[in-house]
Amino acid sequence: MIFHDPRKLRLARIIPWLIVAALLLACAPPQPPHLQQGTLLPKAKPVAGFNLINDKGESFTLKDLQGHWTFAFFGYTHCPDVCPTSLSMLARVMAKLKQQENLPRLPRGLFVSVDPARDTPAVMAKYVKYFDADFVGVTGEPEQLQPLTRQLGILYAKAAGDSGDAGYHIDHSAAIVLFDPRGRFYALFNVPHDADKIASDFMLIRNYYEASE
Repeated sequence: MIFHDPRKLRLARIIPWLIVAALLLACAPPQPPHLQQGTLLPKAKPVAGFNLINDKGESFTLKDLQGHWTFAFFGYTHCPDVCPTSLSMLARVMAKLKQQENLPRLPRGLFVSVDPARDTPAVMAKYVKYFDADFVGVTGEPEQLQPLTRQLGILYAKAAGDSGDAGYHIDHSAAIVLFDPRGRFYALFNVPHDADKIASDFMLIRNYYEASE
């Protein structure tokens, strides 16, 4: 008479199911990360072509967004509070990302001025380098800016100041846009901005991107 160990029989039945479950898990697509501050787009949004000018007086196009991650903030150099605060915060994000050993290339910091009348390439160059030597400033006439801002949902409008036209200010969106290395609109960071959370979110987003592409 042959006796069978019930425990071995149960184990023999379970093992094939465990193997199947492991295979299914390995084939499952990566799940979007849980972010502290950022909002990941359900699907990366391709960006149509545009043509701006950078702080060196050179053309800046969609091609310049490709090959690296880019944090982009839209504002103007005469902005009294939101812009310098946001760019200072973004500089802190870059400083934190520099400490990441598994990040071979830092994202680019991009400042898009919506005030081309005052923000010449020379003005932008001096302004952005104050916050981070690697930041890039770009701008363009309204008909050049709008093809980009409209795609991203960035709003801005000129408003009269207390000292007449020369003292005008610009109301504008304060969100930070994240472009992926293919130049697509990938994520958004709304206010209030926190450098620690954005740096942490970026690493999660990057890892998710690497696993998904």
